[in-house]
Amino acid sequence: MIGLDAVSLPFILDNIGKLPTLASLLERGELRKLETPARFLSASVWPTFSSGTPPGRHGQYFPFQWSSANTCYRRVSDPRWSMQFDCQPFWHRVAEAGIPTIAFDIAHALHDERAPCLQITNWSYQSSGEAKSSDPQVLKDLRRRFGRRPIGPEVPVAKTAAQCAAIRDQLIAAVRAKADATLHLMQRPWGLFVTGWYEAHRAGHNLWPVEGDFASAASPDAILAVYEETDRQLGRVLAALDDAGSETSLIVFALHGMEPNRAQDHFLTEILSRLNKLYLGKPFAEDSKAAALNVMAFLRNALPPTLQYRAASMLGERVQDVVVNRALTARRRWDSTPSFPILSGGEGLIRLNVIGREAMGFFQPGSPELVSYVEWLKDRLLELKLPATGERLIEKIIDVDEALPGSRRDFLPDLILQWAPDAPGDRVWSPDIGEIEVTLATGRGGNHNDDAFMVVRGHDAFIESVAPVIDIADLGRAAEQYLLHASSAPSQVDASSSATQPCGQLHR
Repeated sequence: MIGLDAVSLPFILDNIGKLPTLASLLERGELRKLETPARFLSASVWPTFSSGTPPGRHGQYFPFQWSSANTCYRRVSDPRWSMQFDCQPFWHRVAEAGIPTIAFDIAHALHDERAPCLQITNWSYQSSGEAKSSDPQVLKDLRRRFGRRPIGPEVPVAKTAAQCAAIRDQLIAAVRAKADATLHLMQRPWGLFVTGWYEAHRAGHNLWPVEGDFASAASPDAILAVYEETDRQLGRVLAALDDAGSETSLIVFALHGMEPNRAQDHFLTEILSRLNKLYLGKPFAEDSKAAALNVMAFLRNALPPTLQYRAASMLGERVQDVVVNRALTARRRWDSTPSFPILSGGEGLIRLNVIGREAMGFFQPGSPELVSYVEWLKDRLLELKLPATGERLIEKIIDVDEALPGSRRDFLPDLILQWAPDAPGDRVWSPDIGEIEVTLATGRGGNHNDDAFMVVRGHDAFIESVAPVIDIADLGRAAEQYLLHASSAPSQVDASSSATQPCGQLHR
């Protein structure tokens, strides 16, 4: 199972003549579009895939998400907090059934030290984070052979043409390293191998060929160069499977897609600040500036342009986390905060300040005041427009209680704003709060959408087993059921004897 994270299927099809491996896979395999929670919460897709449960059940919507008890943002992988998100991934059950399993660089996987298989996380992954492994010596060997973190850090500020060229070259080298590491690990015994490749994801954010002040100065062919190298390296892995002499069942998948950036979340802090003051009958200044919603936007305001990129690259994850929390929460008065925005990958996410859930709540849960405020807030949010075109800012407001219920729903936002415009705006207006002017500061020309898909090939029995899959949450369950059935069938190689067999000698 190879996850090409956030690749764009339309981009692949538009350039299929330059992507021979994917062209062959699409010709020989079966392509299917999949449902995904990316339409609500783009960063929830990998935990959904791993756990086989929706966001309301697993509780993860962002790698650095809001902790109501601590009134700050925390890494989901933080050991002091991660037990609250402890959802067993499907590959653990496969391994516990006696099938040798390797899980390599699966996003948001937790508790590597407890994995019943070889599990490696954050070696070369899109977001920052400490690399870990169920076998530290294997991780140490990977770093020695193929690099400490080939993909490098993500720096969401606008990049120059030279910086975009350097990102392109680094991603080309990184996907080679990911393929080298994958092939190296494939020499170990395995019946299930599941891995994530993130280079096209990083390229989609930084190199998507769009114009606008919000984007970086990427050359038109930069992202295609990364896709072409991904195609070549995928070809190496598939050739190794074919050369092993057994027909390996294969799923190549994307849990969400990529498109030109449409994010408008840069407005949200100031919008809610003004609306909350309006609700409380307090004055506000219509020329006040929107607060930075991420550490890089904070740096953009604090440093000269020549130092922003370098400073962001040098800052460690812990320093970034401190800066974000101080910038977003240090001066907030919770007794005058009915609702507040929370960090996202571009979605508009709002959390209600509810007593008993938030450390310093404002509304009693379920109270008439809370219900009235939510309706009042929705009405005014839907009045927001871009003054240049008259277009509405928000197309739809999603109630999370209705859309994403579950045992960990309280970790999620309460309202999700779906943006209407096709590109980030720089001015928004409503009759209640006047005009707000601010530019998206991430430098991302591309951002996520909900175009998830899979391509499968293999035995007829395998194709039949994945036929019911319609959602990314079903992918792991289908693989698990197929493997458990195959390992118990009399005609299959016994799982206990196959545990010492290298790649290609175990029927998969």
